Amino acid sequence: MKSKVAKGFAMLMVTLVLTASSTVVAHGQTPQGLVAQVPFEFVIGDQTLSAGEYQVRALSDSGEPIVIRDKSGARTVRLTHSAERADKQLRAKLVFHRYGSTYFLSQIWMAGEQTGRELPKTRQERAIEREAKMLASNGHAYDVVEVVGLAR
Repeated sequence: MKSKVAKGFAMLMVTLVLTASSTVVAHGQTPQGLVAQVPFEFVIGDQTLSAGEYQVRALSDSGEPIVIRDKSGARTVRLTHSAERADKQLRAKLVFHRYGSTYFLSQIWMAGEQTGRELPKTRQERAIEREAKMLASNGHAYDVVEVVGLAR
């Protein structure tokens, strides 16, 4: 009896492994990503990341959670929502909002894609934006800075 149960369990495990591996093949091995050299310190969520090379990749096919990884392997995961391109250039890029010398990651665009990912503004960014709007004579609270990335 134990032999039949063990054999049944082994067959179930083999079936599950084959199903999981065929799902990976059907959907591609990894979601599309990009690599960018960010020349300044920037804020994502409640973390300040130093200047350097970063890999950005969606964690799932939905694209909502994204992971940003630096050269040392340190990771930051954030939820995003869908955004449509206003321009017709379909290059990979990171878009930042700059308030003085503080940069906030705002959008992520993969090469060849018409839709991208947008990060919600944090409480800190909204507070800085309100203050900057009061001080700005031209009505613009922030500058938009783009860093071109390489598709990976």
